[in-house]
Amino acid sequence: MTPTPLALISDDGSLHIAQVRGESSEWSADLVTRLDMKSEGMVFMWPSWSPNGEQIAVSASSQRREDPKLELWCAPHNEGPVVPIFKNPRDGRQVIAAGLAHYVNWSPSGRALAVVGNVGSGLAVNLVAASGQGRAQRLVDGAPLYFAWAPDGRAVLVHRAAQLVLFDLSGDSEGPNQIQRVRPSFRSPAWSPDGSAFYFAKPRPGGGSIIVGARRSEVGSGSEYEELMQLSGPASFVASRSDNRLAVLTLAPGDAEGRQLTILDPITGMQQPVIDRAINGVFWAPDGRAVFAFEPQPSSTMISLVRYDLNRDGEYVGSMRLARFQPSAEFATMLNFYDQFAHSHQVVSPCGNWITFSGLALGNGGSGRRGFGPQNGCYLVPADGSAPPRRVSAGSISFFPLNLPDETG
Repeated sequence: MTPTPLALISDDGSLHIAQVRGESSEWSADLVTRLDMKSEGMVFMWPSWSPNGEQIAVSASSQRREDPKLELWCAPHNEGPVVPIFKNPRDGRQVIAAGLAHYVNWSPSGRALAVVGNVGSGLAVNLVAASGQGRAQRLVDGAPLYFAWAPDGRAVLVHRAAQLVLFDLSGDSEGPNQIQRVRPSFRSPAWSPDGSAFYFAKPRPGGGSIIVGARRSEVGSGSEYEELMQLSGPASFVASRSDNRLAVLTLAPGDAEGRQLTILDPITGMQQPVIDRAINGVFWAPDGRAVFAFEPQPSSTMISLVRYDLNRDGEYVGSMRLARFQPSAEFATMLNFYDQFAHSHQVVSPCGNWITFSGLALGNGGSGRRGFGPQNGCYLVPADGSAPPRRVSAGSISFFPLNLPDETG
């Protein structure tokens, strides 16, 4: 069986690749150092896989007084030369959040990356070539920024503050198309799998929001958008990778937590209620037969990972708790913006066998080498609940590729 790679940042800031072998609970992992912090003279942060799993982009930081740097590097995941593809300006070497220097979202082709970084005057979305050739193209700046590539890679949908703008990258466009300019009522937009439609939310008269669908071919024509679902607060949604469905949460104003997990099918209009409780983030199983939810525990810093099962008709049929853990600062950052990271960073393996998380797992937090207390680790837990989580290595954050290299290479 082909091993599944897992990229992780170690406790000393090196980039490791774990090759995971086995099935469900019967797994083992061979760990190799891809970029060593000491030999490279850089601290590495937040790996991001290319769509075919062949390359990894990773932030690299050196705070040496004589030569400070904050860059984004790209490298083959096995071996090969490293190429700096984006460099923060001298006055823009601040991280975006804990352990997060850049937010990276690869284009579907893998030839380009959209990179959110500090450019001195604030945050901006920059388009850069994976080869490192040419100059970065500034797409848009401001904050907050959420965006999604069209499945064909020829457009980027950007939600900046109160604006939703479609940037056509095909070269035939006369300029960006503004879709919405009203009070924000959602965070990250989503595309249909075939790229013919996209989804966002508009304010609902009297309060709350309405998820709407827009046909890509009708942008700029003045056509009315199709109203799909009403919510009592701001909307947050994550698209399935296997079909058109959206996993929808209702956010509290100004809060990253959501409630009322519902599965929405924009094509049929079906709304399948799943659970009404506080949820930090949701991620789909690759086959669409389950949704994984990270749920904060009352009066605790712990989070539960719960699998919610769906049958072939999309109906909710049961749940299982898979793990309890205290998230690392980096993993907490991801959960705060899970609907954006769901576009680009995978916590579920391509085969659907495992989920990865980072922090201190209940009952397995003190197995690191430091003698003065527990340390954060990167874990795997079987998606079928056949075994408790096991630590792969000490570390702060870990991600799977969307596809295995031999599946698409």
